[in-house]
Amino acid sequence: MKKTLSFFILLSAIGLDTYAKCIGPRDVPALITQTYILSAVVAIVFILLAVVSANLIKFEGGTNPKDPGKRRVWFWLLAALSPIAFLGYNLLLVIPELCKGPASSKFSMHPFIATGIVLVLYILIGLVLSKTMKRGKVGNWFPSK
Repeated sequence: MKKTLSFFILLSAIGLDTYAKCIGPRDVPALITQTYILSAVVAIVFILLAVVSANLIKFEGGTNPKDPGKRRVWFWLLAALSPIAFLGYNLLLVIPELCKGPASSKFSMHPFIATGIVLVLYILIGLVLSKTMKRGKVGNWFPSK
């Protein structure tokens, strides 16, 4: 009994006791709202990374420059990484904090919907930025032919 109690105290001290800190069914609606807000923030952060990476790639002169293709590749690479990073965050850090049972079943579909929102928002914001800044470096993401 004494060893079990001391082991529980040790786990509590370093934060590894999942039973003491689980998110219950009462807190799930707030977690759902937080997940959707965070999905919009993640999409904006990845768009900002795409804008910075597009601006870091220098213009190439000549008849066949390769810089628009590089910008496009970085845009789509970050488009693929944004939902992967967001879903990884949800699966590795948020879902393990949920209590088993009703809380976990109530939240189960929302990380995947929010991941889709990240991808859709990223592409929509990128399209709008690309079309409004046609002459800039960001305009190479969705070139008009």
